[in-house]
Amino acid sequence: MRTTTCSVSDRAATFIIRLTPQQMKRQYTSLLGFAAMAAFAQQQYPALPRHPEARDGFRMPAHATAQAAERGTAYYSESFDSDLNGWTSETEVGIVDWKWTNVGPGPTTSTYPVPALATSTPSGWALIDDDFDGVSGQSTDAWLVSPVIDLSSAPPNLKVEFDQYFQEFQLDQTFVGVTTDGGATWNELEINVDVGRDGRPNPELMDVDISAWVAENPSTVQLRFRYVSVWDYGWQVDNIVITDLPNNDMAILRARNTAFDFANTGFDYMDYSIYPQSQLGDLTPNATVKNKGYLAQTGVTLSVSLDGPLGNENSDATPPTTYAPGTETALSSATVVPSGDLGDYTVTYTVAQTETDEIPENNEMVNTFHVSSNIYAHDDGAVQNYQTQGPDTPDESFEVGNHFVLLQQRTLNAIQVALHDDTQVGGTIYGAIYTPGPTVDDHPALIDLTEDHTITAADLNTIGGTTFVTLNFASPVVLDVAQPYLVMAGSFDGPDHVHFATSGVSEAQVSTIHYPNLATGFEFFITKTPMVRMVLSGGVGINEVAGLGMNVANAPNPFAETTTITFGLEHPEQVTLVVTDVTGQQVLAENLGTRSAGENRYQLDGRSLAAGVYTYTLTAGADRTSQRMIVAR
Repeated sequence: MRTTTCSVSDRAATFIIRLTPQQMKRQYTSLLGFAAMAAFAQQQYPALPRHPEARDGFRMPAHATAQAAERGTAYYSESFDSDLNGWTSETEVGIVDWKWTNVGPGPTTSTYPVPALATSTPSGWALIDDDFDGVSGQSTDAWLVSPVIDLSSAPPNLKVEFDQYFQEFQLDQTFVGVTTDGGATWNELEINVDVGRDGRPNPELMDVDISAWVAENPSTVQLRFRYVSVWDYGWQVDNIVITDLPNNDMAILRARNTAFDFANTGFDYMDYSIYPQSQLGDLTPNATVKNKGYLAQTGVTLSVSLDGPLGNENSDATPPTTYAPGTETALSSATVVPSGDLGDYTVTYTVAQTETDEIPENNEMVNTFHVSSNIYAHDDGAVQNYQTQGPDTPDESFEVGNHFVLLQQRTLNAIQVALHDDTQVGGTIYGAIYTPGPTVDDHPALIDLTEDHTITAADLNTIGGTTFVTLNFASPVVLDVAQPYLVMAGSFDGPDHVHFATSGVSEAQVSTIHYPNLATGFEFFITKTPMVRMVLSGGVGINEVAGLGMNVANAPNPFAETTTITFGLEHPEQVTLVVTDVTGQQVLAENLGTRSAGENRYQLDGRSLAAGVYTYTLTAGADRTSQRMIVAR
């Protein structure tokens, strides 16, 4: 029988127990839940390190994106259609050179190799293929340098544009530079910072303002693409053009619906993709804008518009301001209070200025979120990727998930998780809820585990899939307001058995991977968002009240066949009853007719309901209340 080591740490002691997976799971529940509970009052939560991902883990090819607006006058261009055309490779450190290709990166053992650049001139482009040509542990500092370019007849406001595909493992740096003295000195700008293993769009149109650098001697300009790494993935470039820097170009670089900043706010103000009605609070829309033009831009405003299921709910604009060329700044609109109606919401960010913008396609950005009755989520909803263990822990049991904070007290009925179809059928998964550890040396404190689930073929998703597995708790877990919770899905089945699906990108510290058996190096943040969700109980939300009178309840509870619901009315009302399961799906609806003032009773026939936890909602006129019931067979 295979055994597994379980480590449970607190500030006082470390416990090492060797158990079978199922025995370990149960012992792990009792020890973790009670050993660390005293440490969680009035604490600051630590910043976790980034997870050291597997080098050849799953990598989905980046999505191709449309090219930007038509480029202006080209004072220099290179499409690398047949070779490097006078560009030279200079390798200062290591063994990897820039080279010409018309096929893309070399084949590796990756499940999904680094894709070729989706260039508009597929006959050729420039590539540094560190993944294929490099060696484990080998450092690289390699340059791709242009011939001398005479820009003496070009205007002073210039930029270099190029198509790229870039994907990093962990230590890449990429720079675009200019020299006007034959390479004795270089001015350069680092680009592609914090890209991650999922890469950039393919292709991505990049632009760098080179006006100041060229001005030193426009007749002797050389460009340089510099790649610095330790055995990483690589960089592909094509269609290099030196063209006019527009006089007037304001752009939105990033836009967020909340003020989340872990260093300053902790886990408060996280941005969710799905909010339960009861957990939807104020939004603080903000965006980073930049003057990417050659001239100062006047009367610059950021407008924010919130649209809900029933139409526009809020519009606001920042005061007009003047920004010098190259200025990058964060702007915030007034606090927005969404209506909370069930359905989809969009937040539209628009930057405008007095001058006519020459590149209007970068003036707007749209964010979306959804309001549900009881689902709480960070993910984007359709499978894009997956998460497994890291290279140093391939045989370890592991868990992935996300942090959540509640604005109103609720109970947690279940956890939902999506699985990628590389997962083996027949394995076992479970859900877990924790409070975060007080230091990076403390495991998160376990509150409860769901029932185990045996994986079937119907549970699995290909890319784009939306199937979730619901993992139920034996008894609902009461959750407190303002307490951060870590909601995880895990497996004790060992290497390569379970591939937890991911969708979207998380801010640092929001999503984590946890190795519950390890005594050190057991928790990291990840930037791929695990498709791990909370299923909360129904409850008081927008236009709901705490009760329809007094003592709204059902008995017996749990029940096998029938239960009697009692409720009180202040005056006669038409009453309806709706029953939903833990996923929020309606399973029963009854019109109870007009009921008299005072105490009322209704016998619910639950024989058609499967065993599990349900929420029943009574509506009388403008009043509504929800309670939980359990069907036990």
